[in-house]
Amino acid sequence: MVVKLKPRFTYLITIWIYWWTRLRNLDELPIFLDEAAHIWWARLVWEWQPFHAASDGRLFNVIWASMFWPFNGSVWISRGATVLITTIGFSAILAFAQRFHSKEAGIIAGFIYILVPYALFFERMQLPDPYAATFTMLLLWSSAQLAVVPHQNKFKLLVGLTLAAGMVSKITYLIFLPIPIIAGLTLGHARSTQLRAALHSYIIGALLLLPVVAILKFVGHSDMGLDLLLKKTTNDISEMLTQVRFSTPIVWQYFTTLFTPWLWWPGLLAIVIAIWQKTRLSAYIAIPTLIGLLSLIAKSNPGFLEARFALPHVPHLIVLMSIGIASIWLKLRSWNSNIKAIVLTISLIFTYPSAQFMWTAWTEPDKLVLPGRDQWEYITGWPSGYGFRDIAYYYDNNNKDTTLLTLDLGGQQRLAAYLAPDSSVTPLWKPPDKFMLDLSDTATTDKLLIVDIPKDNGAIDALGLNLLPVLEYSRPGDLSKLIVTKIVQ
Repeated sequence: MVVKLKPRFTYLITIWIYWWTRLRNLDELPIFLDEAAHIWWARLVWEWQPFHAASDGRLFNVIWASMFWPFNGSVWISRGATVLITTIGFSAILAFAQRFHSKEAGIIAGFIYILVPYALFFERMQLPDPYAATFTMLLLWSSAQLAVVPHQNKFKLLVGLTLAAGMVSKITYLIFLPIPIIAGLTLGHARSTQLRAALHSYIIGALLLLPVVAILKFVGHSDMGLDLLLKKTTNDISEMLTQVRFSTPIVWQYFTTLFTPWLWWPGLLAIVIAIWQKTRLSAYIAIPTLIGLLSLIAKSNPGFLEARFALPHVPHLIVLMSIGIASIWLKLRSWNSNIKAIVLTISLIFTYPSAQFMWTAWTEPDKLVLPGRDQWEYITGWPSGYGFRDIAYYYDNNNKDTTLLTLDLGGQQRLAAYLAPDSSVTPLWKPPDKFMLDLSDTATTDKLLIVDIPKDNGAIDALGLNLLPVLEYSRPGDLSKLIVTKIVQ
């Protein structure tokens, strides 16, 4: 007797597996520079200072993290808060593929998304990009639903809510605003009806967003990161053409590395099959993806281009892949079961590098293979949290009043992320241009300076300090290190 699981139960199991992969050893990777800033800002929300993040074009992730009391165990709590939100995006992937293609496509999409390193790595961090990816996928699903049933007010409201939430998650969400219109044009039958429904959703989104923008502008004195966006992008045609030449191979490396070649190349073939088999549906997904990626490549300064900026496009690509794979699988139904078993086995072999990446992320994240810039940011370079976690734990366990000085705010924030409010350790930022040490209270407090080598070399030389090394923590790869020093007078 063969027991068939109900589709709803199957999806619940899939979501449980998703949670397990995201939450397991969630704080194994030390906290990244930007993550620490977000936790810092989330704590400031409790001091009635909620607008700091808005100037960097993000707000939702900070406000959301603040709701979980980010003071004790703040790294795990803040990252766990991200996973709660990304579960919505993951559910939207399952629902979209199942609703608009087949239950097989839904299961395949969920399986690939759980495994693909691109999603796994960044969804286990407190960054705005996983939030933007969630609201992008939710917008893709809800807009498609609205195009099919344009008279249902609940989908108008959901699309409006998603538009507003996406805009406060990250300012670059602007590129996805046309999705409801694209849905009406590609999936709708009476297009004027669909476009009218999309207009209603835009009005709802604007009404929800207007009070937030007004508060940020007149109370928080914030431009929601528009200045920063203009700094990192260009509108000059000649510059864009030059940036396309430099940025295209960078973005291509991001996808080949963080999908793994074993998934990326077969995935591209599956996308071609999806477009061939389901033209209108695939066009709906592919058009905003192409617009977004072309905009990212052409307008972004290569010096500022990071892998996580392309994360919102990953769910779209995976849904396209799942449609192509499911189309092939459905044609194999009449084939011999042995042949289907062979095909399934070969497919599982192609996922092995992704599973290996997942295991390494859980156990030894310092050994992960990432694109060059990401390897430096998250593991080997000064923006990573390696060293800061060890220093925070070491002095916190001493239970002795200690002040740990840093030469940059990011250092203070990374230390603070691992310290409870009542800790005997006080991290303190002292800018090099205002570096004045008051050692009058050394009888009760040890003041130690953390030097980040080689980043701080110039500042230390300029200050002419005589430093006595106390502890040293090398980062993976030995390209940089932290030295805890005592100032010798």
